[in-house]
Amino acid sequence: MDDTKNNSSRERDMTYRQEILSKLFGFVRRTDSFHVIGAASMGKTRLLDFLMLSDVQEYYLGAAAPKTWLVRVDLNRIPVDEDYQFTFFELLLSSIILCCISQKEVNEEIMKELVSLDSDIIKSRNLLLALRFFEWEVSKLCQTYGIKLCFLFDEFDETYRRLPPEVFAQLRAVRDANKSHVLYGMFLRVLPKKLRERDDNESFYELFSRNLIGIGPYTRTDAINIIKHLEKDWEIKLTPEKREQIGTASGGHPGMVKALLSLIKDPLIAQEMENEDWITWFSKQETILEECAKIWGGLAEDERLTLLEHSQDGNIDSPATQLLVIKGILQKTNTGREVFSPFFIQYLKSGLAKV
Repeated sequence: MDDTKNNSSRERDMTYRQEILSKLFGFVRRTDSFHVIGAASMGKTRLLDFLMLSDVQEYYLGAAAPKTWLVRVDLNRIPVDEDYQFTFFELLLSSIILCCISQKEVNEEIMKELVSLDSDIIKSRNLLLALRFFEWEVSKLCQTYGIKLCFLFDEFDETYRRLPPEVFAQLRAVRDANKSHVLYGMFLRVLPKKLRERDDNESFYELFSRNLIGIGPYTRTDAINIIKHLEKDWEIKLTPEKREQIGTASGGHPGMVKALLSLIKDPLIAQEMENEDWITWFSKQETILEECAKIWGGLAEDERLTLLEHSQDGNIDSPATQLLVIKGILQKTNTGREVFSPFFIQYLKSGLAKV
């Protein structure tokens, strides 16, 4: 979904991940905090890249888009530092600055002020100063300029587990001081209640606990469109039947789609798809096994046990089942629940999937 490519098809591309983005932007419009859960290689980064595009925000937010800032807080940018609280609040302010750069109309004084504040914070190494400047600048943007700020915490699992309770109390206080203008969206691989006890940050937890979005595999339409994009990028040509085969075998898993296409770029390997037992052959290829291992490695022990029981006995119902459905690893059918991809089913039965 490169913003520099296929501008003529942007209207069509607005259907990309619509089942997820309609919910996400619905929370943004209502100023309701939320959390997003997805398994490994489910295309979370591509989704974030896409929703940060200005025309996507205009499509979903309409007239509210110019005054709604999605502040992407990439926790990979947080430095290894003993003073984790200080670096966290400095990162928040730095992320607002990066967001300003992408805005079409930003008061030059706001930008100068933010850069100056961030510079002073870094020089001071003072936690209280970082917190107060963050509070002050958020309130000014919200109350003076009427900006709605949605902080999107990317790769948030470790930070959510590690930060002390008082940081979440401070984030809640900032939201309460700007109730109709501040919300938080957290992108995680694990449910928050598995990362820490809710009792030590209950006031923050209650902001988002009821608002869950799952990132699952692509819909059939998205999978076919992504396959077509990759065909152009990799200069290969597939028949509609082959695209359907790839979409079905991958289960729409973004990493699996790409892995399978990387194999069939080789015409000799592509011929294997003509065989009746082609699923079994491809499921043993290293590229496919690596994607399966990524998915497996990102699951908790109770999720793994549930999947192994499911692969042996069919429809298993355990406390982890619902989370696997949210992640799209298990999918609801008329007869119960099924694992999303024939390749992953083969992996579960191969003996490689160990708890």
